[in-house]
Amino acid sequence: MDSPNPAALPAPQKLTFSYVRRPGLLKITLINLVFNLLTFSIYRFWGKTNVRRHIWSCVHINGEPLEYTGTGMELFKGFLFVFGLIILPFILLSAFLQAAYGQQSPAAGAVSGLFFLFVYVMFGYAIYKARRYQLTRTLWRGIRGDLVGSAMTYSLVYFGSMLAKGASLGWATPVMNTVLHEQITNEMRFGDAAFKFKGRAGPLYPTYALCWVLSFLALIGAAVGISVAIYWMQQNFPDLGSKHVSGHTILVIAMLLLLFIGYMLIIPALWAIYSAKQMRVFADYTRFDGAQFRLKATAGSIIWMTVANLLILIFTLGIGWPFIQQRVYRYVIDRLSLEGAIDLERIAQSARAIPRRGEGLADAFDVSAW
Repeated sequence: MDSPNPAALPAPQKLTFSYVRRPGLLKITLINLVFNLLTFSIYRFWGKTNVRRHIWSCVHINGEPLEYTGTGMELFKGFLFVFGLIILPFILLSAFLQAAYGQQSPAAGAVSGLFFLFVYVMFGYAIYKARRYQLTRTLWRGIRGDLVGSAMTYSLVYFGSMLAKGASLGWATPVMNTVLHEQITNEMRFGDAAFKFKGRAGPLYPTYALCWVLSFLALIGAAVGISVAIYWMQQNFPDLGSKHVSGHTILVIAMLLLLFIGYMLIIPALWAIYSAKQMRVFADYTRFDGAQFRLKATAGSIIWMTVANLLILIFTLGIGWPFIQQRVYRYVIDRLSLEGAIDLERIAQSARAIPRRGEGLADAFDVSAW
């Protein structure tokens, strides 16, 4: 038998990423609004699916769009499964205990405490299963993605990371974020080809320390500023708070509110520096078929995107959420690159079974809001 002619074999390809906006998202958003009102929000599963199909189709790799094949019925079935298995029994048990022993009964309190503990422990599980569902419903050139690991293992690590971050006043964040990202990335697949993530949290710590210290100083500055403002007002307006000086009271409230708003704006701006660093480092640690990812994220661009998204959320009363999702995807895709060539012809479809239901637990926990 003649050996294959190397010249006839398809050459590895360099992948390029682009976000190609197309009309239709506003129409989808308005339809979702109307039908959510008419169906008391039940339509949200189909609405979420339509938004994903639109956004996915705008993501192009080498000029070819992604395809989202999930359905609203799959998401609805997933929610019904979780509601019937977890939420409804908790509601019925809580109602029974409160009716039998009173609202302040220790038994009702214990059940509520166990439920909230369950939510915290299973939050990572919900994230993992939602990511797996989305990957298995994402196709490019007919090949789908997947997550091949254990959702429960990821959830326990995620829960442990929350405890570690709290116990260390946040200083465990770079390590735990790296561990979590490594686990979920190394379990990601495109067809039968694997992603690889390998790296240390060490390079993140100088930036994290800078942001942590500046945030702490900002907190002290805000506390001092509020204390000084209150003291100054008390000295200059001794009758502050009486009905005769309501204008001065309003002035104090306005000053305190401005200090609080200033603090709430400064903190995200500071941590945008770390977010940009982490995004760049994690991209550098990630490979696919030997090719290395790069992501050109900057603190300034993240601040601008966050502020604009917040304004969209406020002035549209949440109706513009699909446009916020689009902006986030576009931000990443426009700055993402892959150094090296990929032998696409040797990547075969995954033989693993795909989940039959949607991301019910993630919807019940409202993971997207986090």
